[in-house]
Parts: sequence; structure tokens; C-alpha cells
Amino acid sequence: MAINPQQQQLSLRHNVPGTVYVLHFEPAYKHARHYIGWTEGDDITARLQVHLRGRGSPLIRAAVAAGVQVQLAATYPGTRYLERRLKRWHKTGQFCAICRQRRGGQAR
Repeated sequence: MAINPQQQQLSLRHNVPGTVYVLHFEPAYKHARHYIGWTEGDDITARLQVHLRGRGSPLIRAAVAAGVQVQLAATYPGTRYLERRLKRWHKTGQFCAICRQRRGGQAR
């Protein structure tokens, strides 16, 4: 099975240190209430600005265009591997600080 070059580059970066971040959508955009992303290093502000200018995730671009407020809810030191694990878990509300505060600090 052939691996496309873009996938190969991403797989080579899975152990690069960086920051995993959780963005909270208010109100929810269609089915999505959160977005999980990763950036190399710890400059979350610059990465968030890229998203909000419409040059990042298509989901965030569509949410912003629909008038959804996007807030940085949490950051965690980690690699792309952690980002992928959290995305596959499908329980972002459990580690979104905004959602946890609304539930009185309780997990779902």
C-alpha cells in the first residue's frame, strides 16, 4: 500500500513537542461544539489568529462565517499523537474548561 507524501510528513512529526488546544464554539456550529488542534511550540495566539482569519481548519472557517464565537478553552503540552488520541475519543466536553465550569466542574 502506497503512502501519500503528505501523510508521510505528518507521521514523521507525530513526536514533535508542541501544544494541543481545545476551541469552544458558542453556540454550537451544527454538530460541533469543539475543535481540537495542535501547534508546534507554544504560540497559541498566532495559531488562533490563523484560524480566525479563515486560513486554518475549514470547520472553524465555516463556524466563524456563521457568526459563532470561538474561544480558547484549554491547552495541553503534547504532540500530534496526543491530538489524534483526543480527537478519536469524541468526548471533548470532558476536557473543555468552559463546559466543565458550566457543569460545576463535573465530567459528563
